[in-house]
Amino acid sequence: MKTLNFNLYRYQLLPKDRHFQGALFGDIQTIDDLILKKNDLFYEQIKTIEEWKGKRSIIKGQLLFDKDDFLIFRFAPRRTTKIENEYFEEEQYEDWPSIIVAVWNNKEKQVMAIQDRKKAFSSTKSVLSTITNSINIALVQKQLRIAAEPIFHEEAFWNIIEQYSHQIKKIRFDLITPNMANISGMLSEDLKNLAKMTNTLSTKLEIDAEDSALHIDKNNQQINSLVHYASQGGGNASIKVKGIQKRIQTSNSIKTIEIEELELNGDNVEDIASILKRVIDEE
Repeated sequence: MKTLNFNLYRYQLLPKDRHFQGALFGDIQTIDDLILKKNDLFYEQIKTIEEWKGKRSIIKGQLLFDKDDFLIFRFAPRRTTKIENEYFEEEQYEDWPSIIVAVWNNKEKQVMAIQDRKKAFSSTKSVLSTITNSINIALVQKQLRIAAEPIFHEEAFWNIIEQYSHQIKKIRFDLITPNMANISGMLSEDLKNLAKMTNTLSTKLEIDAEDSALHIDKNNQQINSLVHYASQGGGNASIKVKGIQKRIQTSNSIKTIEIEELELNGDNVEDIASILKRVIDEE
């Protein structure tokens, strides 16, 4: 039976400026107020977006479902299709292949599930880029910004380490400044505080063996904490291996959920939401 695939991403909502002086707006008087209300403000603003703009194109978006912190959108790009008619002439038609995107706005979840359908978009990352770009435009007036990264299997990192043992030259972690307690618990307080004190959106940490090879032990607590946080959607780890020109990216090992197509063909969007929510939660 045919299945529909969804890639999972984690988004985080961060203040644009943690050192803002004075009242921010309305009843948001301090940065602590802003962080406390961030999910409510995100929820309000995402529903105001009428035009979803990427760097190169605009896609159509429609909100299908909105209940209990769970939203479902349908997005579609404009495509043109050429066919040849009975007179051997080419005719051009518009096509709008659509995908489903679920947004779980619970402060302990903050997950986007983006349907992977190549007929509509070459990759879910391009959809994510358009979504986050449009949301950031809407969030400007609320002094917030959104950043999102793939959720990947920790094993993907350790499999690379094992496969290229004694050949690893560099490892770089690109980490979003944490503001979700349930995924940032393993990060050191020094790292978290540094990011917050310096108003940092992302932190890059790189270890380099130069003329030798890195020795990476799976029992190393510091490395484990970085891998765990990144794998939960807190960032990306890229690995430079001797003899391979391009870095190997853990973000290419995105967690995917599969749902039987028939389950998503019903007219009851609430059932669709329930299925997606259950499957995402199982991850």
